[in-house]
Amino acid sequence: MYYTYSTVSTVSNAMSNSSQRTSAKQRLIDVASAIVASQGVHELTIEGVAAAAGVTKGGLIYHFKTKDELLAAVVQSLIDEWDRRSRTKATQAGNTAGDLIRAMIDDTFDMPTEERQLISSLLAAASSYPHLLGPVRDLYGRLYGDFSQSGPQSGIALVIAAALDGLSMLELLDFHQFPEPQREAMRHALHTLARQIP
Repeated sequence: MYYTYSTVSTVSNAMSNSSQRTSAKQRLIDVASAIVASQGVHELTIEGVAAAAGVTKGGLIYHFKTKDELLAAVVQSLIDEWDRRSRTKATQAGNTAGDLIRAMIDDTFDMPTEERQLISSLLAAASSYPHLLGPVRDLYGRLYGDFSQSGPQSGIALVIAAALDGLSMLELLDFHQFPEPQREAMRHALHTLARQIP
């Protein structure tokens, strides 16, 4: 089998166009995420995202037909980024359950401000947009499932993961904000505990 120049050119152009579409789609997700983080879910509109991204409303609707679809993409992008970030760090450290839990400890305490604002806004809107919770439940199901299979110290891994989630919820829902000395003391204690997990 062989490829003519026109075939290669067509395939190349298709790949390029696909990459551009992916890039354009991610740009819309990023703009929507910034709006949600700074103004809240209820201020997110198709028209507002299109204007902020510098595209037509039709250009946005090509990728996302409704606000709900766009919000779902924002949540999925956030989840993918969390997962990618922690698992990349874990892989670089040795790719064990202990490496993953230690990466999660640091990611929780070092969460960027804009990401915290985005999650807080999404949590505040969860009762109005219950479909946003499905991917989050899936993520937690995978993580807690992984930790429950992590060997003799699985209980410790599960306790640390639950403690991190509790800490995050307290702060993200603004029930309590821990001062920096307390945050550092908790980070140190969790890392000490995590050393028991290979």
